[in-house]
Amino acid sequence: MTEQRLKEQLQRLIGAQSSDDIALVKNTSEALSFVANGLDWVLGDNVVTCREEFPSNKWVWEALGNCGVETRLAQITDVEDPEGAMFSLVDRNTRLLSVSSVQYGNGLRMDLPRIGNFCNEHGALFCVDAIQSLGALPFDIEAIGCDFVAADGHKWMLAPEGLGLF
Repeated sequence: MTEQRLKEQLQRLIGAQSSDDIALVKNTSEALSFVANGLDWVLGDNVVTCREEFPSNKWVWEALGNCGVETRLAQITDVEDPEGAMFSLVDRNTRLLSVSSVQYGNGLRMDLPRIGNFCNEHGALFCVDAIQSLGALPFDIEAIGCDFVAADGHKWMLAPEGLGLF
């Protein structure tokens, strides 16, 4: 009963269609690993993320190199168009773009709907690490157009360590 109520609250918080679309996980890293290990990767696939990403949203993709998946790292700081820097690395073999909603090192807030639209137009999946913003900034999964969202509750939602959402 408590778990279902929590999932319903999270559904409203992120604008999900159903509480059945939400899984409770230990942390953001676990949720990201579900994506990385749950997709059927093909030799030659690539993932685009950022050099400045928090390690858990970079290492999980880099570990796919053992499967022949390339991780492409965009430089998004000190550039005029951070999202464009990511887009420039996308090609027909890009399976997924993964980015933090807000960069942990400098507070850069990414234009998630723009990235979601781009991914939709280019047939790439879109994964958002929302730990730095969920609970502090509005988050609407439908408006963003992401396929996956991962976050831990211990930051802005003041949940205990070990309680995250996927």
